[in-house]
Amino acid sequence: MAINKIMSLKEAVSQYVEDGDLVGIGGLSFWRKPISAIREIIRQGKKNLGIVTFVGGLDVDLLAGANCINRVRASFVGMELFGLAPRYREAVESGKLKVIEETEASIALGLKAVYLRLPFMPLKGIIDTDILKVRDDIKEFVDPLKNERLVAVPPIKPDVAIIHVPYADEKGNGNIAGAVWIDDDLSKVAKKVIITCEKIVETEDIIRLPGKGQIPMQKVDAVVRVPFGAHPTSCYPFYTFDPIHIKNYMKINYDEYFNTFIKPENIGDYLEKVGGIKSILNIIT
Repeated sequence: MAINKIMSLKEAVSQYVEDGDLVGIGGLSFWRKPISAIREIIRQGKKNLGIVTFVGGLDVDLLAGANCINRVRASFVGMELFGLAPRYREAVESGKLKVIEETEASIALGLKAVYLRLPFMPLKGIIDTDILKVRDDIKEFVDPLKNERLVAVPPIKPDVAIIHVPYADEKGNGNIAGAVWIDDDLSKVAKKVIITCEKIVETEDIIRLPGKGQIPMQKVDAVVRVPFGAHPTSCYPFYTFDPIHIKNYMKINYDEYFNTFIKPENIGDYLEKVGGIKSILNIIT
């Protein structure tokens, strides 16, 4: 019989996120980021974390502002239409944060190399780009079959992956409505996996949902129910991202933001600080 993996967010982060870990963060930019878990990491004062994520935004910026991270692997980190990521930019410019230049392809292939148990994956698209000038671990070679130039992309193995999903069951199966991006690959290769979710459902429901269980229970260590756990990013099909909150974040002092929006441990208290039911109604789809 499968084990019930439901636990609190505080327990999951305390048990499975350790100082120095390389943390894989699911979602993309302002879509389905595990922001509730990011706030918990900050509250627990985790240090020297590395981040690997397809496209970083508020998640990386919050962690940079709290001095929780010292390295980032991402194809892009920014606040999209809202501008640059201010705390991330400051941390990089001051030398506190190392950027390991990636592309979407190099991240995706780096993860695939792990679960395929290969020393590298071949890639053609970054030949003659500046990526090779700043990455000593990406090497050019000649394809022995077609005599073409290729580069070897090294494996990327996160210590822990944190993924927010709309639906999960108590066993750890997670279903993602809409785009999956690299979240399924993150769950396959990470040593530990935490999923936060909007709703806990029965396994029979997971089986019947479109996409079924893209996040398999065999790889998941903790399941945490956090309604609006991706806020102020989106979680299809429940809510879109919150532009008012994000614009406020861009203007507010980080210490003030921490005291108002990160310090509250209870999601209900957080949502009240955000603006309560009136604010939430504006983003429900």
